[in-house]
Amino acid sequence: MRPLLRRLLLPVVLAVALVAGAVSYASPSQPATGPYSQSYFGDGNLPPGCIRDMSLDNPDNRCFHMRTGLNALDSPQVDVLVLVPASPTAERDMRLMRQSVEMWEGGIEQLAKRMKQPWLTKVDFHITVDALSGEFTTYPLVDPEIVVVGTNPVGGIGIGIDPAQFVGDLGIYDAQGVPCTSIENPFDFAAWEAIPGFDTHHEERSGTYVEDCGGAGGNVCFAINGAIDPLPSTTEVFSLFDLVSHEFGHCLTVGHVGDGAEGSWGPVPTNDIMSYNEDPPGLSKCVSSLDVEGFALRMSGYLDRNGDGRVTRKDQLEANDQPGDGRNPFQVQSPSDHIYASATGSPADCPQPDVGVLPGARVSWSPTPVTTTRPRLTVKKPSRTADGRVRLTGTAAYVAQGKQPRRANGMVVDRAGDADSPFNDLRGLDVRVTNTQLLATVKVARLAPTSGTTGLSSYSLIVNGRRFDSTGPASDGANTYDNGAETFLDGVSTWDRAKGTVRFAISRRYLESFGNVAPYYVGSTSSVQNAKRVVYVDDTAPAGQGRIGVTGRALREVKGAQQATPPTGTKPYSLSFRAADGNSFAVSQTNGGLGSLVSDPHVFSMSVTSPSKVELVLDWSDPLSDLDVTAQAGASDPVYSAGGKPDTLVLPKVQGPIELEVNPTLVGPTGTTYTLRAKVTPLGKDRDRDGLTDPGDACPTLPGPLPSGCPDADRDGVPNGKDQCKRLPASTATGCPAPATEWIRVLVDGQQVRKVRMDRAFGTGRFDLTVAVPRGMHRIRTEWLDRAGVLTSVVREVR
Repeated sequence: MRPLLRRLLLPVVLAVALVAGAVSYASPSQPATGPYSQSYFGDGNLPPGCIRDMSLDNPDNRCFHMRTGLNALDSPQVDVLVLVPASPTAERDMRLMRQSVEMWEGGIEQLAKRMKQPWLTKVDFHITVDALSGEFTTYPLVDPEIVVVGTNPVGGIGIGIDPAQFVGDLGIYDAQGVPCTSIENPFDFAAWEAIPGFDTHHEERSGTYVEDCGGAGGNVCFAINGAIDPLPSTTEVFSLFDLVSHEFGHCLTVGHVGDGAEGSWGPVPTNDIMSYNEDPPGLSKCVSSLDVEGFALRMSGYLDRNGDGRVTRKDQLEANDQPGDGRNPFQVQSPSDHIYASATGSPADCPQPDVGVLPGARVSWSPTPVTTTRPRLTVKKPSRTADGRVRLTGTAAYVAQGKQPRRANGMVVDRAGDADSPFNDLRGLDVRVTNTQLLATVKVARLAPTSGTTGLSSYSLIVNGRRFDSTGPASDGANTYDNGAETFLDGVSTWDRAKGTVRFAISRRYLESFGNVAPYYVGSTSSVQNAKRVVYVDDTAPAGQGRIGVTGRALREVKGAQQATPPTGTKPYSLSFRAADGNSFAVSQTNGGLGSLVSDPHVFSMSVTSPSKVELVLDWSDPLSDLDVTAQAGASDPVYSAGGKPDTLVLPKVQGPIELEVNPTLVGPTGTTYTLRAKVTPLGKDRDRDGLTDPGDACPTLPGPLPSGCPDADRDGVPNGKDQCKRLPASTATGCPAPATEWIRVLVDGQQVRKVRMDRAFGTGRFDLTVAVPRGMHRIRTEWLDRAGVLTSVVREVR
């Protein structure tokens, strides 16, 4: 990429000069990040171990899912206009918004090379910055792809001022000089909200708007950002840098990764810029390999990907989950391939923006990658089988280089008086790992006072980048919020006012369910907090981005709870739902119908095999309370109940997954308990008696397995009529396995006797094979190979 940075206008900064921000990198005491293995494109070509099902209740759903196909970027030459309102900190705001675009540009370039997608580096970003301080040199603006608009200048300066001061409206023209769109006062967020089609999907004074200019000019995407930081180094929910970066990502056509307003879909990579989450704590985000995969899907239609000198359909990539949510395709990625555009691949080492009121050194957004892992092949002692062959079993994985934590405990003492408030002055952190729990004690100079149920201070524990917040009620108990899962956890933290400590006890099994395993790198922060959001971090222990590294015994494998398989056939059946902590709400959980913005509803999942009628009945014990049920089938819009007691809701014809919510709209003084039941009536007959009724059966007179109901010899989900490899099960659209990229090769006395493909599920490959070896002493070399050659090998002798 060749950045073309044209600063057409440098606004006057009317602010007191402060020390400029500088580039900083996190401490190396972070979990090692393995290398990116390969890209999995094409419908059904899912990474090993990944599945299409995005249900939160499915224990086999362990991969990341990104919505793709947003907006309509139609050129690899991405012209970007950054509009900054006049304010005392206009230069800083301009610099931050420009850096958000540069972060995407540099991150895509760095990761594209590491991901072996060099064609993607041919995308060029052309950035024009204009503070609109009264002087115009660029209007009318011709053919931009993306316009980034800040609408909330510091102190409110600039909002609502006469558009005539800006020499008329913001006019956008296509490449042929035809007017495309005109927005009066682009710095007034209310003006954007009033435009039909404006997507304020976060409800945090931000969103996107796409205008189809047609002709040669194509589309213009407006990234509207209304949370310009009131002061340097402080934030309104998201920092300006992260907010602009997130909205700009939508204009680059990538969507959320599972915690947006559209819904949740399994594990969430909370460090991703397309996650609406504050991880990593105290740091700004950078581009991930999942973001690059999603962006590559769009750009493959405009670049010569295969190097034949032309751009044709052969260059076009498609997401590996084309059905997606029924509206947009999804790109599915294994957590082991989720890396970031930092030197180490870790989100904790992302380059950080220059945030000072006065500009500092230019940030490098493409740091040179360093190797933090090495390949390790383990081969158990060979054994002879009953027929005289030799059996070889083992694993292949990347492991961290260098010295790793060896102790199960550690502690640090923090300097006194380094916080703005004694209630936030951390004095130390003590961490210990048992066979089942991670225990941590945060020492504070003085625990914060509380009023009502919560206080303004929160104390957080960070475990491998995942943040747990503890806020104290009037009693010695505490509320614990898992930012990654966006849920409250009962009994995980407690306050001891006499000792000035906050104690966390987190289940290692709970951490493992999100791929968070030992060794653990643990830190703590104290923050001023507003509801679930951090306003600013006051103190850290260890200081800065330091972490205490601890380890523990590997957990014994325990099979997760099996997801209930919905019945098949035509017979009606009933279901009852029970929340993990019981079907009850307290008066304090009243949310007035505002859902999780106030108090979290109870969420349930169900699924129906055949097209069915689903009747829901919600009833509760307290006549003074009012509960409501909501249902969302697949990608369809949510359906709300009509109210009343009992509350009922009917879905006349649905098939597949259904998400249910019970909202405590009004809870009486004594609280209430409830019951939620569903009656499912499959629709139609089942003539071939394969369990799928005719309305949902693609082959109603030929018995076959789910999901199609058509004959499927290898039972891979691809019917025989479309399966090009009928005897080889594969989840791809063609029914044929994707090409192998790694292998296990066995040589006996220097001669190759076996070579098999190896797919590493979640970063670890397992093999179990037999080879013919004559009796007597022989040397067996087992090699792990990729397309570049031998990664590592192990030699064993056998008689």
